[in-house]
Amino acid sequence: MAEVRYSIKDLENFTQIKAHTIRIWEQRYGLLEPKRTDTKIRYYSENDLKKILNINLLYNSGLKISKIALLSDSEIIDAAKSLIIVPKTENQSVVDALTLLILEFDGDKINEILNAELERTSLIEMYNSIVLPLLKKIGQLWHVNSIDIIHEHYFSNILKGFIIFNIESLKIDSHPDKTALLFLHDNEEHEFSILLYYYLLKKSGYRCFYFGQRVPIKELEAAYNQLKPQVVITTFVARISEKNFEKIHSILQTFTKNSQVLISGSQLQHLEYNISSSLLHIKSITQLLELLK
Repeated sequence: MAEVRYSIKDLENFTQIKAHTIRIWEQRYGLLEPKRTDTKIRYYSENDLKKILNINLLYNSGLKISKIALLSDSEIIDAAKSLIIVPKTENQSVVDALTLLILEFDGDKINEILNAELERTSLIEMYNSIVLPLLKKIGQLWHVNSIDIIHEHYFSNILKGFIIFNIESLKIDSHPDKTALLFLHDNEEHEFSILLYYYLLKKSGYRCFYFGQRVPIKELEAAYNQLKPQVVITTFVARISEKNFEKIHSILQTFTKNSQVLISGSQLQHLEYNISSSLLHIKSITQLLELLK
């Protein structure tokens, strides 16, 4: 497997610690030791990323960086573990049960719990109250080497299938004047948000056309011209450069002038590029629900 490499900008995006500060911590305290490529470009490993995330957790909890620098790598992990215990909520037992089942790769029981919760509440409420806290917990456990990436992939695939099944199970007649085109751009593969939007749009009577992950933006125009959708929607979750976002932004504007274009995703808050008023930045599912009324 190829080594995962991160730039200092990546570390800045993950932690919101300025690159300048990270360099000072390196030079003054020796907290990180970046490697270099054959062409002398600095990069960081997955272990470096975990370490800076744990350092950031300790630092934000009030521990001085000079104190953190005195800790060994294992002591930093142990200190971080003591801080990531999720506060108990009414759904905590479900989150804990799902976490154990993910570690055991027990897909049948995971689906049993998801289906039971869906009978109790709506898909969107279940996603907000159980799935998001669970994904956050998985991420925290990864920081401290208590869970592997393969566990996250395993659960993500189960969750994707679960959402798709519920989309297909919706028996709602679409309105002839309501068509939606959904896609993920050619550097994006995170589907949870776009699938939830698909579910909500279909439930609201839209005839939906989802083109999946990693769609070349220039290839979308032919489908757009044929379908003439009222709504076009995509998300930006994976890291994206200003240059690539500007390219997608510009091309979308050229052929979607007769549609409402909705964009969302965590990466939008990190971009300095000014988003055109012709593209509406959706910041929550609640906001989308209001638009669909």
